[in-house]
Amino acid sequence: MKKIWLIGALLMLFLVVGASDGLASVHTYPEGNDSVMYRSLQTLRDRTNQTWQVVLYKRVQGGLTQSLHLRLVGFPGRAALEHPHPLKITTGTERIWLAPETPPVTDTSNVAEYDLLEVMRELNSTTPLRLTVPVQGQPIELPVPPFVVEEWRQVAQK
Repeated sequence: MKKIWLIGALLMLFLVVGASDGLASVHTYPEGNDSVMYRSLQTLRDRTNQTWQVVLYKRVQGGLTQSLHLRLVGFPGRAALEHPHPLKITTGTERIWLAPETPPVTDTSNVAEYDLLEVMRELNSTTPLRLTVPVQGQPIELPVPPFVVEEWRQVAQK
């Protein structure tokens, strides 16, 4: 009985640890008229343990990049983003970018979208990032782990 339990536990450990590298959430969506959207979707927690949906997407038409945006969605009623404010992006070596906010896609206060085209052109390594999210009151920090940065780089390179 112990042997079966041990084998089961090792199998679960293998599946959980081994799956973390293989579960990329980069998706391709044909949009017609020679247009394609590439998207990375992640759920991350900020330093106050609040959950954020983080979507990086790139629109390509005729082989040319039309846009590369990052959409942040906070939990309704808990995150009130300040509009229009840039998103501060910092690397561990203190390289800083300010990504401009794009025109709102919705009038809800828990959603904002930022233009990351220049940031992703200049980001040449898979390094952890810190997003300083402009919320009402006090800005919050949202850590972005290296595996997410790698997905973003994959989307940017498509």
